[in-house]
Amino acid sequence: MLRNTQILAISAAFLLSSGCATNATTRTKVEDRTLNDPNTNRTVITTSAEDAKTTSPTVQTTPYVIPPAPQALPQQDSSGVYSSSNANAAVTSLVSSADNSIKHGDYKAASAAIERALRHDPKNADLWHRLAQVRLRQSEYAQVESLSLKSNSLSNGNKPLMARNWSLISKARRLRGDGAGADEAEARAYQLTH
Repeated sequence: MLRNTQILAISAAFLLSSGCATNATTRTKVEDRTLNDPNTNRTVITTSAEDAKTTSPTVQTTPYVIPPAPQALPQQDSSGVYSSSNANAAVTSLVSSADNSIKHGDYKAASAAIERALRHDPKNADLWHRLAQVRLRQSEYAQVESLSLKSNSLSNGNKPLMARNWSLISKARRLRGDGAGADEAEARAYQLTH
């Protein structure tokens, strides 16, 4: 209890000495001085030279420029893949690492890289499709189907991606011995491409 009281006393002393807290006699009236700068389309907050002299003789007035709004989220192209110029750098790097691992037949490393990318961007339908492709190569057929369906649910109607997912489902079903299910999935893939 004594320690909390000491911390409060030290905090109050710091705030008073730094000018962050004031007593009733030092409060000053503040007015809104925002301007829209027509040259830059930004809002500028200004202070007058008189206010700078009355509040503190060492204050220099410099305008505070409110930063522009952040850019829009990355957009997918028609194939469901984020363009490299808009994509999160970490996701792009992890996908590149996964592709390299696939080329060398290291599906475990590829799977790990894609799963890490999914932690950064869990709504990326292309990443779910890529993970389904790796699971097919790892002979994990039940996961191929569930991951492909997850990709389809996030695809926003991207027909080429959905068709590729149904083709993966068809292959997984056929390898599990479900010929009728494979034919059904292949028919759905065909419908999406024609």
